Amino acid sequence: MTTGDGVTADNPISVVSAVVSDVTRPGRVLLGVRRPSAINERFPGVLSTPTFRLPDDVFALLTAGLPEIREPGSVPLDGTMFEIGYGGHCATAEGFVLETLMMRKLGLADALIDGTVHGTARARYLSRDEVADPLGTGRSEWTAMLTYDLQIDRGGAALPPETAAYSRFLWAETAKLPQAVANRDVLYLDPTLDPVEVCAHGLCLRVAVLMTGARHDRRRG
Repeated sequence: MTTGDGVTADNPISVVSAVVSDVTRPGRVLLGVRRPSAINERFPGVLSTPTFRLPDDVFALLTAGLPEIREPGSVPLDGTMFEIGYGGHCATAEGFVLETLMMRKLGLADALIDGTVHGTARARYLSRDEVADPLGTGRSEWTAMLTYDLQIDRGGAALPPETAAYSRFLWAETAKLPQAVANRDVLYLDPTLDPVEVCAHGLCLRVAVLMTGARHDRRRG
């Protein structure tokens, strides 16, 4: 298995992102503060949607048949809905990848295995962009990202307050996301966050704004 190095647009790193909502928390999406660690040297303290880096061949499997995107930007998708939980992780490659993300990043391994957590998901955006380093080193990283709309209909309370990947979680109001991301204002989302230690930065948040805005437009229509 190979992985992109992110140095050029032709060799981006491959990432899956999940914009997670919960039926018991309408109008909100899950964000986490990335914990500084040996495996997260590049984005410590960054507020993000749950993300998961993949081997390029797995990413190629997930994106087979989707529109090719070579320039910076995001293409909307209308992916096929699939189940999360109830042992559905083996039904599709997408389900397997998203459940792996939820196990590794969100601490939901036991809840998925025993059936506590259940939901549905579908691919919504395919993106490519050169992502600047939030630490200010000037070193950017080309990223190809597939974003899923993951809606939990049962068991959202099983999410722990923190994991090895995220030092804390919050359910952010989708109505506040555009302004918070545009201004990189974490306090607008949650006044208890420390803006010295936490920043709103990255492709995953920009795509979350696109996705939640599109969801709101569909409801109004």
